[in-house]
Amino acid sequence: MSLRHAVTVAGYEPFEAAEGQRLLEACEDAGLPIDAACGGFACCNTCRVEVEQGADHLSDRLPEEEPFLDAVAQRLSCQATVHGPVVVRLAPGE
Repeated sequence: MSLRHAVTVAGYEPFEAAEGQRLLEACEDAGLPIDAACGGFACCNTCRVEVEQGADHLSDRLPEEEPFLDAVAQRLSCQATVHGPVVVRLAPGE
């Protein structure tokens, strides 16, 4: 049995993500309307989220993300892996 963690995206029903699952994949599995124009390769910012709680339960920010983030609390969901409960808000860039 794999470890699962609660994920809450503002405006949507909470769901669970597997330990180490990318946040983008967990959102897609839950049926959330999250975009990934680059296919999840950290080449755009359409899957960007604002982390409201549990930033320490996500993997560390990667250098590849930095050009696409406007605030410390933002992450690219295609690069952030889940390691505990988190609360985020969709904050896609243009």
